[in-house]
Amino acid sequence: MKRKVLSLILILTLLTALFAGCSKKDNAVETGKVTETEGTDTGSTKGDGRTFNGVDISKPVTLKMYLLGDRTADFDKVYAEINKKLQEKLNATVDVDFLSWSEHDKRYSLLFSGGEDFDLIFTAAGWGHYENTVAMGGFYALTKDFITTYAPDIMKVVPEVAWSQATIDGSIYMVPNYQNEFGNNVVGLRGDLLSKYGYSDITSFDQLLEFYGKVAAGEPSISPLGTQAGGLYYQYLLDKGMDTVSGTSTKELFLYNTVNPEDKTVTYALDWDGFTEYCKLAKELYDKGYWSADSLATTEERQDGFLSGTAASLIWNIGTTETYVDQANKEHPEWKAQIFDTSPSVAKAVNAYINNGMAINATSKNKERAMMVLNEFYTNPEIQDLTSLGIEGTHWKAESDNQYSVLDAEANYGVDANCNWGWVNMNIKRTEYKANPDEVDNKVKAIKDSWNANIKPEHIYDGFTFNNASVSSQAAAVETVLDQYYTPLVLGMAGDVDTAIAELRKQLDNAGIQSVYDEIKKQAESVTAGK
Repeated sequence: MKRKVLSLILILTLLTALFAGCSKKDNAVETGKVTETEGTDTGSTKGDGRTFNGVDISKPVTLKMYLLGDRTADFDKVYAEINKKLQEKLNATVDVDFLSWSEHDKRYSLLFSGGEDFDLIFTAAGWGHYENTVAMGGFYALTKDFITTYAPDIMKVVPEVAWSQATIDGSIYMVPNYQNEFGNNVVGLRGDLLSKYGYSDITSFDQLLEFYGKVAAGEPSISPLGTQAGGLYYQYLLDKGMDTVSGTSTKELFLYNTVNPEDKTVTYALDWDGFTEYCKLAKELYDKGYWSADSLATTEERQDGFLSGTAASLIWNIGTTETYVDQANKEHPEWKAQIFDTSPSVAKAVNAYINNGMAINATSKNKERAMMVLNEFYTNPEIQDLTSLGIEGTHWKAESDNQYSVLDAEANYGVDANCNWGWVNMNIKRTEYKANPDEVDNKVKAIKDSWNANIKPEHIYDGFTFNNASVSSQAAAVETVLDQYYTPLVLGMAGDVDTAIAELRKQLDNAGIQSVYDEIKKQAESVTAGK
């Protein structure tokens, strides 16, 4: 009898300890509170296995991650070093694949609709498939408790406004980057050609087109814009003070007056006189040879023609343009390439934080560990350096005041050239040190100084992201129409402009564009009323 009593007491004691342990672990996950590891190394080893913020990480995992762009020569070497740190801290590694610039528009959604097994992916509002993927249920919804539990350091960095911008229908689906980034493009130009045709500077959109005309007429082996003519439309919109509504999944069909915060109108591009004006301009430029006939089917990257010498210009954001202008000058110093702002008098916008970010696949089997990895990418200075700059002593050298200078092997990895933009944290990101700044450095500094001195007033639609879930079938039909009728039109390759616009309008009407437009206006009015 005594043995039975003792056995019963022992069993009850073990059950009590078991349920107490389970309760403690569940509380850590559900509330985001740090348990016994608070204030200690989050990668420490306990008797029951390795833990992170009180969460078991004893099982090793390899996370599949998708980034945009192309794999650089030393990418695998750099990520081998990153994986060493992730393995030590989180018992995890990442296996990275890329969606190239020429294919990501087609392949991105197929990753989700095809049920591909992966964990993390770069995303961005408007241009980086954020809203569309949320609408199709592709991203995992990130609760504040989930973020706090598995990425506690991120919560200390990302401002509330960024989480607000990332919110769609009450839920967050990305971790936004944290940097003040100017979104408008600049133009990189061959300085030798500028001098040849009598230019010392380019200070307006019209002057840029004038220069293009001289290149087209006088340089049979060089086209002004290669195969990347689509970028010119963004310069045109900037010059007109217009911007696209984020998240429409309908390219540039819906616009607003970004420099006038009092104007809450969402304009259908086909009803805007500026659209017809641009299409007629594009046809004129194409007919004169400003870009090549294979622009509709090209797999060429935006920088390829500029670097190979077959194009006189490059249109991109200022950081990327500077990278390729520097590369062009290094490989062909006689070109004397330089950067120009074609709309210097137009006030410039600072990008929303959701212009770059990272998301977790809704079907990932390792959501918790994926969030832990994002925590390291976002807040660990060593990993921020590696993903941004490469390997210290090989690609870059540390300088004072959290700066860096590039070494000869930098071109094999590239500064900010490997889609590290989704986890940029300006609190720990290094800035470039240049002991002897060259003409490009000075020009970039002057442009940025002028932009910072003339930041446009915030417009309520700057952070507005359209969710097409309620009109997804119409939006999909519109996308099909755009590929066939819109793209050739804005490239000047659709024949008679008035006839082509009339046909585009008819096809869009049949696809249900009015339903999409009505829903955009409804959501825009709701945002305006709410704020």
